[in-house]
This record gives sequence, structure tokens and C-alpha cells, in this order.
Amino acid sequence: MEIIAKNEHLSIREMEETEADLRQHLLWMTDPDTMKYWDGMTVHYTYEDILQMYRENLEEGVTPYFVELDGKPIGYIQTCVIPDAAGYDCPAEDWDQFFRPGEVLCGIDMFIGEVSCRDRGLGTEMLRLIIPALFEKYNADAMIIDPKAHNARAIACYRKCGFRDCFLVPAREEQDGIWHDSLIMRMDRQKNG
Repeated sequence: MEIIAKNEHLSIREMEETEADLRQHLLWMTDPDTMKYWDGMTVHYTYEDILQMYRENLEEGVTPYFVELDGKPIGYIQTCVIPDAAGYDCPAEDWDQFFRPGEVLCGIDMFIGEVSCRDRGLGTEMLRLIIPALFEKYNADAMIIDPKAHNARAIACYRKCGFRDCFLVPAREEQDGIWHDSLIMRMDRQKNG
């Protein structure tokens, strides 16, 4: 098990294809409080779906991580290199205003799966913990993240960590039959402490 970042009580490690990790991920992916911001309330995952998603993510260059609080899994992060506007489902004219050709961009998605761990500052802490490791791992020029525009809690966390708003993509992500806007945000390497 590879731990990529750690502090006194949080550690971030790569998710593994084990019964324990897959069952934990399934638990989060069937929790309504998580799903209302992730894939929606009408998506219903099975163990086989989680296993397939895990394998497909790895094949597509997406690295999944578990965040652990004092050894107990509490959250999920996934990262990958974003090649261009099309690879991030964004209009090229908006993309070109904020991202330069040749930049190495690392995309990041995350959630806290344990409801009891929300609203305690752990999202900010886990993001601040993993960002330096990701800049190093990917030799990235910038991190990018794309919360749904209505997810005020996540956006506040990302801004607190140093992400800045770039542009809004209308009707970018479908969830429960409704198309939601996405806010594209960026953090440059030099802004990371």
C-alpha cells in the first residue's frame, strides 16, 4: 500500500483492488449524502460496478486514493492528467483563456464519504495534504478541479486551499435528469506553499 501524503492524523494512500477497499468504496457510493453531489440519487452501484469502475479508471490513467483518519477510511480522491479542453469537456474558447498549450495539468476530484467527518475542516486538510504530493508526482504546472456550481461547501473549501475560479461551463454534468453547471477552478504550482 503506497502512502503518498501523511500528517499527524491523516494519511492518503492509493486505493487497492481488495475486498475491504472495494466494499468501503461501495458503501460511500451508495450513501445519499455523498451521491447527491457525486453521481446523483438515481445511480445505484453494485460491488461489480465498483470493481469495474476501479479497473477502468486505472486503464484510463485515473489514480484512486483513500483518505484515512487515524487509520480509518473517511474519504476518496481521484486524480489524472488532463490533456486539453476536450479531455475535460470544456469549450476550447474558455479553456484557452486560462490554460496554456504544453502545461501539465492534474485534475482532482474528491469527497468525504463519512458523514460524521464533514464540516470539520477535514476536506481542506486533506486537499492541502495531497496537493504538494500531486505537484511532485505529475510534475504539474497546475491543479484543476470542477465542482458543480451549486456545491457551495466544496467551492468554499477549494477557494480556501488556493484554487481560483476560471470559468463556468453551463449544463456540463447530468445528474438525476438535470444538467448542472460546473465551475472550473485552477491552482498554480507557485501558489502552493
